[in-house]
Amino acid sequence: MCGICGKLNQNFLCQKCNNTLKNQAKFNVENFQKKEKYFKELLYIFKYEGIIRKTILKYKFQEGSYLYKTFSVFILQDKIFTEKFINKYDLIISVPIHNKRMKTRGYNQSKLIAKEIAINCGKEYYDNVIIKSKNIAPQSTLDMLERVKNIKEAFSIGKNSEKISGKNVALFDDIFTTGSTVNECAKILKKIGANNVGIFTLAKD
Repeated sequence: MCGICGKLNQNFLCQKCNNTLKNQAKFNVENFQKKEKYFKELLYIFKYEGIIRKTILKYKFQEGSYLYKTFSVFILQDKIFTEKFINKYDLIISVPIHNKRMKTRGYNQSKLIAKEIAINCGKEYYDNVIIKSKNIAPQSTLDMLERVKNIKEAFSIGKNSEKISGKNVALFDDIFTTGSTVNECAKILKKIGANNVGIFTLAKD
């Protein structure tokens, strides 16, 4: 079934909707090496608006776990991503969610996509490198200053942290707004020995 229009399709994305997404896709890379961030670059695929916003919200909050296939199929078509971005990294991890939210939602939307990308790009995927140790208020409900304060020390080092030392790490999150969440995660990754950290995300708000 196509995750966008709902029509039967074996690839989870029909040609018509694939063309619609291509028309909206950016695959923009922003460099952060000269700014006060713990990650060096950000690749975002879409702007967080219109059908993309609607589909991401469905994916996260309306039991739309199957949509990870739709997003992954689309991402993996793009040569900017597969040849110029992801090949610079040794492994992929995803931003974790707290156990309470995991029990409520039933899945980590970022993990599903990140793991699928890793499998198809021949990269290692590691879970439990970083854990969400504080069940904080959703970042989407806060303004910029509140987000920075809210996310501070919300993450901690997980049991697979030794996998990171000396590696270039691609970190996936579904939405990038202020960058507070991924920056906190990247801070931990650098602390445990990551060489470089790059961020990729479905959409930038």
